[in-house]
Amino acid sequence: MAQDAFHVVVRGLVERELDLEYSDFISGKLGPLLDVTPIVPSFTGIATPVSSLLEIIQPLAESTHAVFHASDDFQAVLPKADLQNAYLLFQQEDKPLKKGFPVRLLVPDGHSECLNVKSVVKIEFVQTDPGQKAEFGFRNTVSPEEL
Repeated sequence: MAQDAFHVVVRGLVERELDLEYSDFISGKLGPLLDVTPIVPSFTGIATPVSSLLEIIQPLAESTHAVFHASDDFQAVLPKADLQNAYLLFQQEDKPLKKGFPVRLLVPDGHSECLNVKSVVKIEFVQTDPGQKAEFGFRNTVSPEEL
């Protein structure tokens, strides 16, 4: 995968929407660069904490959840509180990810391995039932344009 094809957008109920490229991650602009192996032993590579991203984008008070959209229509919906211990894995062996490109969401304290969403291309902050627990799965609605 070419570094110029790397693109992740942050949208929704935030003060500052972002369009992120690989250089934004490797520069440390989005937060500290962390070796994930001590945090999530089943993974190797470099990640940045989602909590650092939150400081930059400033989710609005009315946002309750973040939806992580994958390139294959898989998505995970997490309460904002769950994001404090989440990471975005973006590099392995000094290169962009091969599996999970462009970024992979890692939630070490998550209740399911499926909360480790690969190929995240969009992070969207939304307002929903504040009591809604984390959930994940493939988007199962199809718009008329997609038929």
